[in-house]
Amino acid sequence: MSTSRPATTAAEVHPALLQAVALTLRPTVGEPVDVETRVLDVEPYGESGTALVVACPDGLDPDEHHFDASVTWTYPLGRMVCPVSTRPAQRHYGRVWLLRPSAAPTRLQQRTFFRARLAVPVALTWPLPTDEAADDDEADEHATAPTSLLGVAVDLSEGGVLAATQGPVPDPGTRVEATIRIDGDNLAQPARVVRHVRFAGGGVGVAVSFADPTVHGDRIRRAVFETERRRRRPR
Repeated sequence: MSTSRPATTAAEVHPALLQAVALTLRPTVGEPVDVETRVLDVEPYGESGTALVVACPDGLDPDEHHFDASVTWTYPLGRMVCPVSTRPAQRHYGRVWLLRPSAAPTRLQQRTFFRARLAVPVALTWPLPTDEAADDDEADEHATAPTSLLGVAVDLSEGGVLAATQGPVPDPGTRVEATIRIDGDNLAQPARVVRHVRFAGGGVGVAVSFADPTVHGDRIRRAVFETERRRRRPR
C-alpha cells in the first residue's frame, strides 16, 4: 500500500537536467500509456512556474499525443510524482513536449528497493498458449516450446528489472521466468510483466516485477550497491 504527502512547490522541486523520467499519459480515449524519456531543459513560465522540456519518444507525434499526464522521477528524498499538462513545442534540437505542473509534486511513501542502472543480460521465458480447441489428452501435442526474449537491463533492483529488448514482448500481466546474468551466474526466478516502455532514443523496454524478491535479493542488492559505489567514486 502506498501513500503520498506533499513535497515543496512545483517551482522548487523538479527533475534535474538530462535526468531520466517516467511519463504516464492519459489520453481521452483508451488506456494510459507509459513511456520513458529524458529532461532536455528546464524553462521558466509565468511569474514563478517551471516547465520541463522533454524528448518525445519515437513513435509518438508530439502534435497528436499531448494529454494530461504525470511525471515520476528519483529525488534525493525519495521517489517523486507530479501531475502535468503536456504541450507540443519546437526547439533548436527538435520537436519536444513541454510539461507544466498542474499541482505540487508529492513524495511517494512506499516500499521500494534500491535501484541502479546496471547493464547485465536479461532473458524472459514464457509458454505460448496451447490450442484452446484441444482437450486435455491432446494438450501435449498442441503445446509449443517456451518463447524466450533476450535483452539488457536498464534499471535493476531486487524487486524487478526494466530491460531494453528487441522483438515482440509479452503482454502486461504475463507470468514469465526472468533470468539475470550477474558475474557469470544465471539468476532465474518467477516474475510478472508490469508494463511496456518506449524510450526517447528509440526501442522498447519491458518492466517485470519478481514474484519473490528474496529469492536472489541479496545477490542482486550487492551488485546494485557495488555499481553505485563505483559510479560515485571520485575520478
